[in-house]
Amino acid sequence: MTVLTETPTTETAVSTPTGLRVAYVMQNVGVDLAAEVGQMMLIRQTIHGLEQRGHTVDLLNLQGRDVIAYPNLADLGQQRRVELGWSGKRPYQLIEGGLRRIHSMLKLPYLAGFDSRRFYEACVHALPSYQICHEYAGLLSVGAAYASRKTNTPFVLTVDADLLLEADVMGDPITGLRRKAAQWAANQSYQLADQIITVSDPTKANLVENWGVPAEKIKVIPNGVNVAHFQQPVDTKQVRKELGLGEAPIVMFVGGFQRWHGLDKLLEALALVSKILPEVRLLLVGDGPARPFVEENIYRLNLEKQVTITGFLPHARIPQLLAIADVVTVPYPKLPQEMWFSPLKLYEYMAAGKAIVASSAGQIQNVIRHDENGLLVTPGDVADLAQACLHLLQNEADRRRLGANAQREAETEHAWARQIQRLEHVYDAALRSR
Repeated sequence: MTVLTETPTTETAVSTPTGLRVAYVMQNVGVDLAAEVGQMMLIRQTIHGLEQRGHTVDLLNLQGRDVIAYPNLADLGQQRRVELGWSGKRPYQLIEGGLRRIHSMLKLPYLAGFDSRRFYEACVHALPSYQICHEYAGLLSVGAAYASRKTNTPFVLTVDADLLLEADVMGDPITGLRRKAAQWAANQSYQLADQIITVSDPTKANLVENWGVPAEKIKVIPNGVNVAHFQQPVDTKQVRKELGLGEAPIVMFVGGFQRWHGLDKLLEALALVSKILPEVRLLLVGDGPARPFVEENIYRLNLEKQVTITGFLPHARIPQLLAIADVVTVPYPKLPQEMWFSPLKLYEYMAAGKAIVASSAGQIQNVIRHDENGLLVTPGDVADLAQACLHLLQNEADRRRLGANAQREAETEHAWARQIQRLEHVYDAALRSR
């Protein structure tokens, strides 16, 4: 049973639904549900937060030619196949197999038609057991949107990014028939959604200006952080010893290595800082497709002795490493499009109480206020980045002040519990729209 409890706000009373059954759905295949980076961190924290608030959440995901429901992301072995319609029958599968082989031989663009049909049928079967269908938007994913309309289930869509725009900016544009199909699928999902969630104001603006989505249908809920996870006691001397860092001042970056993360600029800034503080060390916590590019820059700048790359680590290890950092960085370069994402690392840095140097770009500007809870630098400006890092490395009082302010704000504004309450208000609006 769903109970709506009235929660007063500074504006008007907002209803908070409790005890909901939520289907959190992802049509895209090939998603590593056990991953501790990117979208799965957001999804896992969202589902965990909803469960802590008394809601029941199942994740429905397309795995090969099956749709699987996962009631517990902490134990992916707990799963069940969702019943399909015609797409689960042998004749359909034979036809599909033949067409897929022809498709592959002719090197035709992937349009996800079979996947959307299969996911649609599974959701039509499953959604009557749920009160909300919440989809994490994917490219060419339209099955859940149509199933929600068919079953009259309130449909909430999280749009982390305009995937076509993202591909354009990253130099790998989606073109031709596949682009047209992706545009059509996105438009259908946007139109059928009762409520849309974005993680940043630039993403909302893009949906309004370029996709014609009504602004009142879009709510901005940035990423959040499990604050307590980053405030546990750590033996910093032991961590430094394990990494061979001694007493060196440490600049740190945490995240996947992508070209748009600006790690080349961070390395160039380190080279400048090391001329004044030769003992400084840079700890790059993570890995990713741009690692060869990062290593090329390390060798080019003769920084082999000053840079340590940890590789991918379990997320539980990140607070221990952050504890030894003197300065943490979000060094995004200047992009051809306003930055649309809401970096998880930023909120984790804040929760850890660290002195942050971040590019003044996108949603970051709404979170970091210069010289109040961090330092903002011009995107892509190596000298500006180096000067900010050097200033903090040489001024412990400023490091402590900025870190304390950032941590306090993480607790009051960016904890996952607060973001989940905002999500509940979105669910309430979706329920009331039916």
